[in-house]
Amino acid sequence: MNPRKRPAAEPLLPVHSAKQRRTRMVGYDGGNPSPTEEAGLLSRWKKFGKDLVLLTSDTVKIVFNRVTRAEDSIGYTSTQSLADERDRPAASVNLDNTRSPNLNASYEHSRKKKRIKVLEETDTPSRIPYPPSTPPNQLTEQPVVSGGTSGPLSRPDSGGSSSTIYSRSGNTQLDPAPPPRRKQENIVIPRRYQNREHIFSKEHKANVRAETKNSKREMQMQLFQMKRQTGYSSTFSDFQSLLKYQAELEKIEQRDALSPSSSMVDLRTKQIESSPRRHSYSDNDMDFLRRAIDRARATLSGPRPPPPFQPSIELLRLNNRLKDESIEQLLRPKLPPPTPLPAPEDAQVNVILKKKGVVAKCAREQVSDSDMMRLLPCQWLNDEIINFYGALIQGRSDKGNPGGKRAKGSKSLNVHYFSTFFWPKLQEGYEKGRLAKWTKKIDLFAKDVVLIPVNHSNAHWTSAAINFRRKRIESYDSMGIKRSIVFKALRAYLDAEHRTKKNKPFDFTGWEDHSIEEPQQENGYDCGVFTCQFLVGLSRGDDYVRFTQKDMPHLRRRMIWEIGHATLREDP
Repeated sequence: MNPRKRPAAEPLLPVHSAKQRRTRMVGYDGGNPSPTEEAGLLSRWKKFGKDLVLLTSDTVKIVFNRVTRAEDSIGYTSTQSLADERDRPAASVNLDNTRSPNLNASYEHSRKKKRIKVLEETDTPSRIPYPPSTPPNQLTEQPVVSGGTSGPLSRPDSGGSSSTIYSRSGNTQLDPAPPPRRKQENIVIPRRYQNREHIFSKEHKANVRAETKNSKREMQMQLFQMKRQTGYSSTFSDFQSLLKYQAELEKIEQRDALSPSSSMVDLRTKQIESSPRRHSYSDNDMDFLRRAIDRARATLSGPRPPPPFQPSIELLRLNNRLKDESIEQLLRPKLPPPTPLPAPEDAQVNVILKKKGVVAKCAREQVSDSDMMRLLPCQWLNDEIINFYGALIQGRSDKGNPGGKRAKGSKSLNVHYFSTFFWPKLQEGYEKGRLAKWTKKIDLFAKDVVLIPVNHSNAHWTSAAINFRRKRIESYDSMGIKRSIVFKALRAYLDAEHRTKKNKPFDFTGWEDHSIEEPQQENGYDCGVFTCQFLVGLSRGDDYVRFTQKDMPHLRRRMIWEIGHATLREDP
């Protein structure tokens, strides 16, 4: 044998099976069998009988074990089967003994483990009365004979009079009460369905979108015709931009109303997952258009003022109004509306627009060529344009009022301009925003007017003012919205500033909140130009606004010329 080869783990079996012994004698000649042949047949039948009995018993035991395992899997075990095993006749033991000793030992060991498991899983206190301090792994078997004396451990199927009990300390007997059955939980596996799109789904969605678009345009046209009856003069495209802008501002107002305090958690910052909807298309603008049409119909179909019963009173009122207008014209003559630039200055506007890099500087502000492009038609203004225009207003006021006090005969008021970054700081609070440093070198209460540009949610420009000359808080919105939040914030700032600088609260006796409803913009992009013109009019001390939506095109070119030359024009 080669020593380098490993020996086989098991002995090799023969390739061919052993031959059966011949039972027929050689001398058989077809007559009666010989005694030797009869003895051979009888031994073969005996062997076959033993094999048959052994095969039958093994089959019955295997089937019984499977039934027992099935009962354990559904959560209960019958103790009656244990009693039947203990009272089994001895014949089964004899059959079982025909197997090998190793199989009998393993079979008996598995039976004992099952009995222990059944008794440990029983929840009845009378079944296991051992103290809680004894661990479960010390459970032992003790045989008890019917006469009361304990003897050696016997098999449950031996057919004898002894029985096996289980205890902790060896002195406690267990009653044969059956354990409570556990209810089998019915686990229902939901059937998964596959959601597939309908074959006409895309066509249906396209049709719905087209119908919604046509309905939306018809409602816009209907509302446009109603506005035409009330004096609207812009085109339909400008009116569409105005409707879109109004809808966005209404959403912002509703969203801001959800967070009245800065200390509250803003739930809108969390991304909201969209839930599946049954309908194929929706447009929130349709609800806004319906509300706008209802408001326009209510305005047009509203009750008109009743005619006067005495015409003489109406004539008297008309005469009084004409007298008031004539007196007002003598005291404060109306300024002419803004006019377009002359031809030479208008040509300079095109030259300014062609410049690259930094176009103009004023105080700490500067404007680049990209910022100047925002003064072209249909463009929103940014902080650089508005702050530069405010610096021009502040420079003209300082020039006409040297020393920070209003000079006699000066055409411009003594004003102070806060930049666009003042309003976000004011919303944080006076102390948190450190607003006391903003007026460290000036006396705010010696000014005539304090000008403040306001940006609402980075979507809309308005102008506000603290008018000490007329004792009122002013807010000018080109959309005609009354900004109560502006009045409240500026009153709180004025009181906090007076307490800090004058060491006493501010006296609001005679002060009022002032806002206007006209003029209003008729598109969605001229709010910045309206804001700058409001600030210029307040700095001049105008008693009324003298521009409208029609003046916006040449007012944009006028602002380009003023920013390019870093000076404000005095002509109307």
